[in-house]
Amino acid sequence: MSMIQIIKQAAIEAVEQSSPMSIAYGTVTKINPLEINVEQRMNIQGNMILLTSNVIDKEVEVEVNDKTEEGGAGPHIHEYKGTKKHIHKKGLKVGEKVLLLRVQGGQKYIVLDRLVSA
Repeated sequence: MSMIQIIKQAAIEAVEQSSPMSIAYGTVTKINPLEINVEQRMNIQGNMILLTSNVIDKEVEVEVNDKTEEGGAGPHIHEYKGTKKHIHKKGLKVGEKVLLLRVQGGQKYIVLDRLVSA
């Protein structure tokens, strides 16, 4: 094995041993303040948790360009166009299972998404 290959292998092993990132699973135990039990070993909360847009309530603006459907008391068909604001209620709830990314050193966890069973 050449010296370059030995150095490369040592670098790879050093990175693997430092665990720069790893996947973890958790369960939401509290909402306010948010607390997540990680793999039945420890609870994390506060600035240890980073949330993605997949797990928070979010206001979105939707463009509408449609017509009403016929129905109700007599014919009532007309166009409606424009934008509307909707709130997507995607915030976490107690008991939900979540997919976490543990950042180097285990000091922070990114909540990537909730887990659902098929």
